[in-house]
Amino acid sequence: MHRHQLDHLLIQVAGDRIAVVPEPDSAGPFRDYLEADVVPGAVVEVARGGVEVARNVGSEPYVEVIVELKD
Repeated sequence: MHRHQLDHLLIQVAGDRIAVVPEPDSAGPFRDYLEADVVPGAVVEVARGGVEVARNVGSEPYVEVIVELKD
């Protein structure tokens, strides 16, 4: 379980499938369970406030880089 205090960029490096399991009271953009394909090199902008668990639901190791955007 982790909380995102700041807006951030999620850069996918490796893997094939990832899931986000948000807490019911999460204030972030993901409020429902979500599974998605991993696209190495993709950059996803994510707003602050999320409380969630990331779960590798694929068959390959998942690697990402998160860049927090300071206020």
